[in-house]
Amino acid sequence: MAAGFAWTARLAIAIVALGATACLQPPAAATAAVRPVDPASLQRLPPAQRQAHTAARACEQHDAAACERLGGAYWAGFGVKQHRFHALSLWQYACDRGVGSACEQAAAVYLAGEFVPRDRARAVVLYDHGCIAGRATACTRSGELANAADAETPAPRRAAKYLRRGCDLGDPQGCHQLGLAVIDGRGVPRDPEAGILLLRAACEGGAALGCRQLAVFHAEGSFVPKDPALRDELALRACELGDGPTCTELGVEAHERGDDATAAEFLVAACEADDARGCALLGDARALATPADGEAAGQAYARACQLGMYEACGRAAAFVGAGGIDAEQLRVLYRTACEDGALDACDYLAGMYQDGVGGPADPAAAARLYDRACVAQYADACVHLAWMGRHDHGREPLRWLERACELDEKACLVLGEVHERGMVVGSQRTAAAEAYQRGCAADSPESCYRLASAISRGVGIARDEAAAARLFLVACDAGHAEACASLALAYDKGRGVQADPISAKYYRAIACDLEPAACKATPSPGAASPAGAATSPPERAP
Repeated sequence: MAAGFAWTARLAIAIVALGATACLQPPAAATAAVRPVDPASLQRLPPAQRQAHTAARACEQHDAAACERLGGAYWAGFGVKQHRFHALSLWQYACDRGVGSACEQAAAVYLAGEFVPRDRARAVVLYDHGCIAGRATACTRSGELANAADAETPAPRRAAKYLRRGCDLGDPQGCHQLGLAVIDGRGVPRDPEAGILLLRAACEGGAALGCRQLAVFHAEGSFVPKDPALRDELALRACELGDGPTCTELGVEAHERGDDATAAEFLVAACEADDARGCALLGDARALATPADGEAAGQAYARACQLGMYEACGRAAAFVGAGGIDAEQLRVLYRTACEDGALDACDYLAGMYQDGVGGPADPAAAARLYDRACVAQYADACVHLAWMGRHDHGREPLRWLERACELDEKACLVLGEVHERGMVVGSQRTAAAEAYQRGCAADSPESCYRLASAISRGVGIARDEAAAARLFLVACDAGHAEACASLALAYDKGRGVQADPISAKYYRAIACDLEPAACKATPSPGAASPAGAATSPPERAP
């Protein structure tokens, strides 16, 4: 009762305070722009224009709700030419006259800061006015902002007060947020039992996050008895209410049970709810189905990419023409991702600029992007920048390869080959073995094979056939076919190991199993791999 009286008193005070503005006229420019027409002409107008004209005339007569509707028409360009300044002025006028939803819409504009300069303080005041006018969701937003990360001084007690008002007025999201605050004791006395009741009210009222949180608690046995069946029921309700991550989780669980049909249904729901992970997994499911559905896979990957899962962009590009993303669109998406700090996207975008994919070639822009990603410690970009310098007469490609090797020792393979083959000015064979050694230490079988090759021939390092044989064994054990073939030859010839025909036959058989081509011609110890990494840089996604 006391709380209700307090809010009623506040509303009365607000009405008195707003009385001073009662003489204010509705925004004349906004209403006058919708010119009056005679009744007969009005009936001949399309419905949207007719509604805008009706709202404008009512707004001129101080009908605040009509002013709010006219503001919505201006914001969307529905029945009138879009004019967002008019929309904002109409919403503020309606808010001043006690229309809570108008306060909420104006607050959202100031909070977003996309159309006008961001003004958080003004947004809070507008949400407060909307709450005083009885708008439940405005109360909830005011409560959320009181404890938000960007609040100058977090105010948990104020947050709890507004969240409770939002919940009492019927906003399930307010009940959800208040329930979490009560469970944690933020701004109110800690009471897990009461918090659970609030979460149940939120879930029953249609707040998907309330259902999701209850599902988590019942899965873990936190604050409530552990109940897998109830957890599943609550998770299903959260998904049905549009919680994409929960739909994705249910899809993954169904797939793990072997129920791919149900999994696909959940993943479709997840993607429709704009969950990027759900879209990407749906793309995988469509691409791997029997028969594969390329169009559906491409569309799902494209949606995941558009939602910010940039690793899905390359997969989407593979389905161009079948629902995927064309190269021009891909450029735009990678540019956005790069600007957001995704270094792999900067690297991919640089490749598109370099090769003229999705638009004109721009080597200078490519170099800048490679440099940006390399400086930010993305090793592949350093390698690509070095390769670009080699082919386009850039400066100091070795410096960029050394940088890549420092960032990712598996990139040392490329540096070693460049030194060994003398591919750029400043290459030194003595530096090749050192680079291969670093790559081998990072568990790169190819680097171990190349190091063994250099040692067996004494290229840039003292010749040592026993050490070479040991390294061939390391690479062979890691699945390198040519290393196994070289080790077989060492046992045939007794190079670095005691001659042993049985061991030679054994390792030759392994080489053949790993790579049939290795059976056709046993490489001499130290022969360079025909598919060496120096011939081309590490593969770059589209």
